[in-house]
Amino acid sequence: MNAVRGRWMVIGGIGAALALLIAWLMWPRPVEVEAATATRGPIAETVADQGYARVREAYVVAAPVSGRLERITLKVGDRVVAGSTLIARIRPAAADLLDPRARAQAEAAVTAAQAGVGAASAERDRLAAERRRTEQDLKRVSVLAQRGYASTQALETAQAAARAAGAAVEAGDAGIRARRAELAVARAALLGPDAPTPAPIPVLAPASGYVTNLLQTSERALAMGEPLVEISAGDGLEAAIEFLSQDAVRLREGMAAELYDWGGPGTIPARVRRIEPQGFTKVSALGVEEQRVLVLLQFTGAPEKWSRLGPGYRVWGRVTLRGAPSVLKVPLGGLVREAGGWSVFRIDGGRVRLVPVSVGAMTDDEAEILKGLDEGQRVVVFPSDKVRDRAAVRVRR
Repeated sequence: MNAVRGRWMVIGGIGAALALLIAWLMWPRPVEVEAATATRGPIAETVADQGYARVREAYVVAAPVSGRLERITLKVGDRVVAGSTLIARIRPAAADLLDPRARAQAEAAVTAAQAGVGAASAERDRLAAERRRTEQDLKRVSVLAQRGYASTQALETAQAAARAAGAAVEAGDAGIRARRAELAVARAALLGPDAPTPAPIPVLAPASGYVTNLLQTSERALAMGEPLVEISAGDGLEAAIEFLSQDAVRLREGMAAELYDWGGPGTIPARVRRIEPQGFTKVSALGVEEQRVLVLLQFTGAPEKWSRLGPGYRVWGRVTLRGAPSVLKVPLGGLVREAGGWSVFRIDGGRVRLVPVSVGAMTDDEAEILKGLDEGQRVVVFPSDKVRDRAAVRVRR
């Protein structure tokens, strides 16, 4: 009997041990979490995006006349001085080749023009002879009028005839010049590509700076007004940042900004110079259409700091929306969404409490806490789905 009773006691002990083991295994253990402390310090709310550097004031030098451009020897990056650096030379365009019919017509026009010059010369000689006759008549009538043998009317008639003859001679001279000009035009029509051309016209730099773009390089015929080169002032560089439209509406001209990740050391101070009023659609790398706005940031630092930055270089721009020297803040990973607002898991002893908070400025790393936390309290950072209100936690070291 005692043996049976002892056996049951052993079995009961083993069962109790198994029950305790199962209870211990099933008992909820504290969740390991990472924690951070709410501290006071400076914070600045910013928006950032990428863009490119560009020239604020660019001068496009265009051809002042039509002609044949000589090869431009300037290279991109060359320095130019206003009024002295030679940009290009433009020679008058050479005459076209004449086909047999056009040449025959031009030669016939020259012959006709030569005949016209001869006819005009002969007519001028006739008019000169008429002028000499009227001058002799005027002398005779003048002598007779002085002696009283000729009337005043006869004298006046002789004077008028002499003046008319002189004017006719002048008209004949003008006719000869006109016919000679026609002869020159006819001869010019016979000129071919081998004819001598005048000296080329120099094109000088309109402003000091450096060459940023060569729009023409090789020798070629061009029309008046065609662009040749682009010149930019060396100190007129700015950044054009493509912000999302929902970020651009929060910006104002004159806000402090800076450029970072531009390839050089440190950041470049800047300010918002202009916010373009017209947005544009841009497809992101993931194929999503985004509405973006071009925001121009004017550099405010010393030019030596960004002298190695050039037009078209990729840069990142950051504009400060709001800043404060001393605020209560926690890591951004400590915020969780709850009931349409923000909350944090505050650590009280070995458990956490889900506490709603009012959030102010937010950066990429931190968030300003306006209400709901005190300095020195600890919160869970990046809580997992195992973290619940009033759950037991253990801070991971």
